[in-house]
Order: sequence, then structure tokens, then C-alpha cells
Amino acid sequence: MVNMNIQASADAQVTRAAYAKINLYLDVTACREDGFHELLTVMHSISLHDDVTVRLSLGAARDIRLQVRGARLPLDSKNLAYRAADAFFAKAGKNGAVQIHIHKRLPIAAGLAGGSSDAAAVLLAMNELAGYPLRQDELLSLGATLGSDVPFCMVGGTQICRGRGEEMRPLACGAPLYIVLANGREWVSTPRAFAAMDDYYHRFDGSVPHGGRPERLYRAMADGRLHTAADAVYNAFEPVILPSCPAATALRAQLLSLGAYAACMSGSGPSVFGLFHTLSQARHAAAAIGPQARVATSAPTSL
Repeated sequence: MVNMNIQASADAQVTRAAYAKINLYLDVTACREDGFHELLTVMHSISLHDDVTVRLSLGAARDIRLQVRGARLPLDSKNLAYRAADAFFAKAGKNGAVQIHIHKRLPIAAGLAGGSSDAAAVLLAMNELAGYPLRQDELLSLGATLGSDVPFCMVGGTQICRGRGEEMRPLACGAPLYIVLANGREWVSTPRAFAAMDDYYHRFDGSVPHGGRPERLYRAMADGRLHTAADAVYNAFEPVILPSCPAATALRAQLLSLGAYAACMSGSGPSVFGLFHTLSQARHAAAAIGPQARVATSAPTSL
């Protein structure tokens, strides 16, 4: 999710915090004919973030420059943030020179929507700097063409997401969450994760049980009592991914042993998170785990 509290300057530059997300619930309900999957997921923005700075000068020629600090990433059209800038120019019917600088703090390919959040930041920043040529619904539709998580990352907060993830409905969150995020530096390819999921669940023909109790989670979230529905925190990817990710499996067990009332993998992994009753408990658990763990809280909404 991308923070609307932006820093602007006279030279047409803004910096945004591009927040990560966790999936408090994630299930696949069907395989689609277009090769994608029908999802039912609850996404929740958390306070860990990248910083994305965008400088824009409209003109006749199109020039996109990307710099990344803190990670080795492609700086061309292989990068989702670069593609977001190109897509914005095309959709808005404009050209110009845009410089994008990403200070990368979020782990890559970790199930936290780091790349999607960066792309969302670019779309929102360019729309701001160009004088809002695109309406909010147009921005969200454009984001959906780039990736399933991009629309959520533009809106943030807590959303029930369906379809490929682009169909969103806000979910009340009655109390902030205190989260410990842990990553064992394993790597999971999202396309391969979905392919493995198709095999495991027999392309979701109903022969392999999956799915949890999302309505129970919705009610507990709204009441600010998620701990009373800890067993509703669910990710259908876990039995597919965790057997091949021993570090993530061990971290998930460690979070529970340190007092988390729920622990789960986020997205297609391999990051795992634990939910704690208080911030002090979360900090104690993170300290016990060590540098693999970081404390986060709920992040604000954006759009």
C-alpha cells in the first residue's frame, strides 16, 4: 500500500512510502480459462515499506530512468516499476522524462507485494505530478493490467479481494495488528508456486479439500478481536510451499512457540508472519528470533 502523505517540491518530485502487505486469508477457488486463478484473500497493509521517489517532466519524448538502492534488480522493462511508468504514459496519452529511485527495504520474491507496491507508488506519483489525468477507477484498472496485487497496493488498508485480486471490498479492522515478519532468505517463484498448487489440489476440481472460514475472520477483524479467530488465518499455499522451505517452516513454528496467537505464510511465500497481542510481545519475539525478524504494525489506508 502506498502512503498518500507525500513530499512534494518545486522541481516536480514526490516521495512515497510503498507499504508491504500480508495475507490474513488466502484461498484459490478455481482455475480460470485465461490461465490465472480465482482468488479469495484478505490483504492487510503493514508498516514495512520501500521508499519510491519519482521526478517527472512532461515533454514530447518518452524517457524512463530507474535506479534501485538496496537490492540488485533489473532497471528496464523487466522491472514492474519501469513498466508502470510506461503504462501510465500510454494510458494518459502523455510523454516526458521520468526518473524513479527505489530505496529497497522489502525482501524480493517473498510474498509481501514489494514489487507491486513500488509499481503502485509510481502510478500514483506520476498521476499526481501530471495533474491527475486519470481518475481513480482508471488508475486501479491500469494497475490490474500490471499485476494482481497492484490495485490493492494503491488502496491499502484491509480489503477482501476476489477475482485475480482486483475486485476489492473494504474490511473493517477494529484494532491495529502487531506483527513479526520473518524471512529465512529462501526464494519462491510465484508462477511456479501456482503451478505446484494446481498439481497439489488437482486443478481445484474439489477432490483435495482446501479453504478455511473467512466469514469468521471477517467478524473477528471488525470486532478488533482477531485473536478469537486465530484458526481462521489461512493460506492454501502452505502445504504446497512449506515442505520445500525448511527455514520458513522453522520460523513459523518458532513464532508460535514465542507466543504468537496465529502464524502463517504470506502470499506464495516464503515470508511468514506471527500475530501478537501487544507490541512489546512482538518486539520480544523478534529479538529472540534475531536479524531474520522484523516488527510491523498496521499501515494507514491510501486512496
